[in-house]
Amino acid sequence: MKKFIFLLALVTSFSTFAGSQLSLNMKLNPAGSFEATTDKIKGDVFKKGDVFTASKITVKIRNLKTENDLRDEHLWKHLNYTKYSNAVLTDLKGKDGKASAMLDVAGVKRPIAIDYKEDNGKVVAHFKVSGNEFKLPKVEYLGVGVADEINGEVILPYKQI
Repeated sequence: MKKFIFLLALVTSFSTFAGSQLSLNMKLNPAGSFEATTDKIKGDVFKKGDVFTASKITVKIRNLKTENDLRDEHLWKHLNYTKYSNAVLTDLKGKDGKASAMLDVAGVKRPIAIDYKEDNGKVVAHFKVSGNEFKLPKVEYLGVGVADEINGEVILPYKQI
């Protein structure tokens, strides 16, 4: 019984955040946009005093959904999900609405800057990344391409320590 409780505690401590949401907005050229979202985010964010930290936050690429199955498949393939199944954020540190972290997408790690605010026990964070910085190839089909800059918003509950 003790082993079962320990296993349950371990699984729960690294389970999907309840009330979490990741939204990635991608603009299309010459016009339009689409959004990829997931509420399946793993890891923990901690707040001690006025400092936020997280050692590792993970999103499975196949959990990103765009409301179009074919576009989902293209997005996953573009992010090379068969070789790199997760996007991983590490070494998050933030204070006074500004944070920094390392983001690993498709095997390329880059530092990112994050703006955030607290809202009712959650952190609402905004960031911009460039597909080019992560060595992602340009995407174009029938004259419509995806812009290089991706705007992200993530909402995560945090644990006070």
